[in-house]
Amino acid sequence: MHRLLCYTNTVKKISRFSWLIFSVCVASAQEVKLYNGCNMVLNGNINVIVNNTAFKNNGIFSAGGSTVAFMGDADTTISYLSGTSSTTFNNLTVNKSAYGTALKSVASVSNILAVNGGNLYTDSNLILKSDANLTARVAPVAAASHIVGKAMVERYIPAKRAWRLLTAPVTSSNTIYNTWQDRGADNPGIGLLVTGPNPTGASGNGLDVSAQNSVSMKTWNYSTQALVNVLNTKVPISAGNTGSADNTGYFIFIRGDRNPANTCTCTFTNTTVSSIGALQTGTQIFPASSVAGKYTLIGNPYASPVNFANLSLNNLVNRFYVWDPALNLTGGYVMMDDLLFTGTWVQSVPSAQTTDMQSGQAFFVETKNTSPASLTFNESSKSANRSNVGFRPYSTPSGIIKVKLNLLNADNTTTLADGTFAEFNDAFSNGIDRDDAVKFSNTNESLSILRNTSSLAAERRPALSLNDTVYLKIAATTQRAYQFVFDARNFQQPNIAGYLVDSYLGTSKLIDLNGTTEVNFSINAAAASAATNRFRIIFKPITVLPVTVTAVKAYQQNNNIAVEWKVENETNIVRYEVEKSTDGRTFTTVGAAVAAANGDVTHAYSWLDIKPVAGNNYYRIKTYDLNGAVQYSKSVNLALEGKIIPFTIYPNPVTGSIIHLEFANQPAGNYKFNIISSNGQVVRSSELFIGSGSTIQELKTGAYLPAGAYTLDIGGPAGTIEKHAFVVEQ
Repeated sequence: MHRLLCYTNTVKKISRFSWLIFSVCVASAQEVKLYNGCNMVLNGNINVIVNNTAFKNNGIFSAGGSTVAFMGDADTTISYLSGTSSTTFNNLTVNKSAYGTALKSVASVSNILAVNGGNLYTDSNLILKSDANLTARVAPVAAASHIVGKAMVERYIPAKRAWRLLTAPVTSSNTIYNTWQDRGADNPGIGLLVTGPNPTGASGNGLDVSAQNSVSMKTWNYSTQALVNVLNTKVPISAGNTGSADNTGYFIFIRGDRNPANTCTCTFTNTTVSSIGALQTGTQIFPASSVAGKYTLIGNPYASPVNFANLSLNNLVNRFYVWDPALNLTGGYVMMDDLLFTGTWVQSVPSAQTTDMQSGQAFFVETKNTSPASLTFNESSKSANRSNVGFRPYSTPSGIIKVKLNLLNADNTTTLADGTFAEFNDAFSNGIDRDDAVKFSNTNESLSILRNTSSLAAERRPALSLNDTVYLKIAATTQRAYQFVFDARNFQQPNIAGYLVDSYLGTSKLIDLNGTTEVNFSINAAAASAATNRFRIIFKPITVLPVTVTAVKAYQQNNNIAVEWKVENETNIVRYEVEKSTDGRTFTTVGAAVAAANGDVTHAYSWLDIKPVAGNNYYRIKTYDLNGAVQYSKSVNLALEGKIIPFTIYPNPVTGSIIHLEFANQPAGNYKFNIISSNGQVVRSSELFIGSGSTIQELKTGAYLPAGAYTLDIGGPAGTIEKHAFVVEQ
């Protein structure tokens, strides 16, 4: 890293029409001046140190990845930026041992503004830039330093018609109309529309016209615990002017920029909104509701990301709610908490949200007890690295089952709509308390856990026991296809199984309590199909089948293992699955057979494992009846000496439209694949070039295959053919 050093006493002028491309440069000047037509280009990560010196830009300054640092002990009559041209810095640093630096012309910062010593006087000339790649941030400001004057803070918003929780990170602000609405102008990629009833625009309440004149901007009243409509935008965008926690949080629907065409649902664009006011620095203390269980909308006061884990909570639950615009059609709430201060934060629904709150982002917090409550931000809260304080780990891992609700589209793709979770640990109680997180309803589909009469984004209860039930509540659905995805982890009770009970269809579906399970369902014209209490998860004992499945055995057949079992009293049985394990504890499904349904007649079934592993191979038979209930046989084991399995299909049964195929130490070349149905018909053919060694390939079936048994023929480059049986499960 190189440095351009500028000192007092000697004047260095940069001649007219010259290009200066710095890789290594040392200069001395009382005023560094770029004349009109002069270009100053900084290549690489250069440090430009302006020591007791002014920088006058009448030309073109290209910052690259540089840092320009104003240093020394001179006052603003010597240490300043001026000129007829706007100057865009990558990083701008003020590190004065006395006095400060003044911005007498427009200065934009695209990356980091750091005030490490002395003061920065903005003179309303500072712009913190934001675009699709980068949003400028203010680094922690030194205790004795200040940023004096107003600034413009930008926030880039990508194209999507969605609600958002936003704030303006300034105090002593301009109005909503003059900032986010760009004074009523229609400049591409700038500002946003704020609509509502009876709009009178620039001459009246500032509201923009739309076809329905629907309210697109709301704020929070924590006395009534409700969002209230913003019906006049000729008011300051931030509530106060004291410089301490003055910014206001908003729930706002953003269509894009101020192009009137964006009021149509088919149109949306990227936009950048700007807030104008004084930057808030130093300690910021937000009062919160003093009533237990109530919520307060907080706006990040800094023009910088902050880490929620680094904030100081007074009588607040270690939890927050944000709005993720990527969820569903117009966004959805995400709850995150670290209730026992383990350092691990849990989300109610999968989201890109972390504990970092971005510049311009707002969020909800919850009061713990009925007494004064507050949330404190300090400059140290701007740290990008989370610092976990007050560790209190669980004595045992928590069993957790996360539930996602997806929109299942016509092309079999999915769109995440919402989510919730239930956590089981003896550190929690059966009652509803602060450990449980209340559900915030979305504008579209909402998924929650219903406990008594409360809808929860997260339910926490003691360790899982028999006959525990989790009631799922779905709301605001439409007539379409949906999908549940259950992700369960860390359940320590091997003799308990979970079942999704569908009261509308009268069915139950086994849920893997140490893995992922997908369940598709539909909402139709029948009111019962959209009932909010249609689904529940119930936990029942796993029973070993005493007499129905007999004589389970496994024996070696050439390089394979044959699994056979006999069935008696085969009544109301739908199908069998062969499950396999290498440790005798964790089983996965590897094969299946359709029940013959012969009643009292004894029937024999078999399945061939053509991919046995070296060492132990445990097998058991899972039986499904017409009601979806599951029973297991006793397990059997066969140990084999070491061998290499050339091809493996996983998982098996296959779901969806992709077959995962693992190649083990196979030669490079073209491989041909034929998928053959149970009646011998080739339903899909493909060819791939595979490199040598071990690899994993995805074979696309082109569409969802009907449920049933199939064979995958693999033709290798040497002309050899391998046959692999697999099952498709819907």
